[in-house]
Amino acid sequence: MMIKKSIVYFDAPGSENTCKVLELVKKRAGETGIETVVLASTRGNTAKKAMDVLNGNKLIIVGIGRERFSVDAMKTAREKGIPVIFSKETDYHYPEEMKIAFRRFGQGMKVSVEDVVIACRRGVLKEGIDVISLAGSSRGADTAIVIRSSKDFSAVKIREVICMPR
Repeated sequence: MMIKKSIVYFDAPGSENTCKVLELVKKRAGETGIETVVLASTRGNTAKKAMDVLNGNKLIIVGIGRERFSVDAMKTAREKGIPVIFSKETDYHYPEEMKIAFRRFGQGMKVSVEDVVIACRRGVLKEGIDVISLAGSSRGADTAIVIRSSKDFSAVKIREVICMPR
């Protein structure tokens, strides 16, 4: 059996791709039946947009540290029952060789993988299920993948690339 799907390649990384990434994620989630979306949001801006666009999905927001995350976005997430977790508060080790390898596909790819592992380690994401993870290169989102969840970096499996910068 063969499955044929398209991948969207952006001309450049950056926040200008965020709305299109969210649109593509919503579409792919609908096509695949994947309910859970893990998303990177350092300041809360991407999280706020995702909460509007992906309101039918189970969201898990992963930030870097509380001090950088918007109080307003945190409040909205809490009201909606969406977990917000932070990498600085999570015990994990991202092997340097893996970071380098994933970063060759872009910073968003490296972070998309990292955030799924963090969510599993924090207990807000079950291991062994397919989820969609999205992240970006600095601000906003420019990468989205379908990934099999695990709390071990060596066990995650990227199943599909939805979009990424060239």
